[in-house]
Amino acid sequence: MKISKTSWALLAFGLIIIAGASLFILFENEDSRKTDLENRIALAELSIPKVAGDIATSTEQANQLAAQLEEALGKLAQAKGQFPEMIQSIEYASVLVQLAAESGLDVLSFSSSEATKLTLNKLDFKMTEFEIVVRGDIHPILSFISAIDKGEDFLTGSMDVIDLTFDTTTADDALPKPAITITLLLISYEG
Repeated sequence: MKISKTSWALLAFGLIIIAGASLFILFENEDSRKTDLENRIALAELSIPKVAGDIATSTEQANQLAAQLEEALGKLAQAKGQFPEMIQSIEYASVLVQLAAESGLDVLSFSSSEATKLTLNKLDFKMTEFEIVVRGDIHPILSFISAIDKGEDFLTGSMDVIDLTFDTTTADDALPKPAITITLLLISYEG
């Protein structure tokens, strides 16, 4: 069977129409895709200044936080420097006895405890308790307490117990001078 020229022409014309329709559909799809991509690019271009501003703000905040961290580390180092590395009982006993003598007091006894571990905010410290008993007049006793409170050797300490006793079992004319027991806690940084 032989196909006529008209059939061939119709077949060719049909193929051209199918190819043209296919190309038109592909073009329309690509055109809508192009429009979508252009919209996305426009949105991205609009958000670039905001993102750049956010980056600048974040960088500034990071710099401020780094400066605050440096300041905090400096303060921590300074605070660590205020704490002695070790508490030497003999040295503190010597200072306390000397302060008592300068205040005109008699030292009746001195004792110290073993250092115990103390953890505050994940930092390790050693805490040592000292107890000193002195006798003398009230004014020198108050001077002694003030000297301990203001003394540079005791910046990391606190007077937890101050017990002032008067012996009233003797005759009125022979009353002994009052005695005071001071419990002093000193803290040292363990590092």
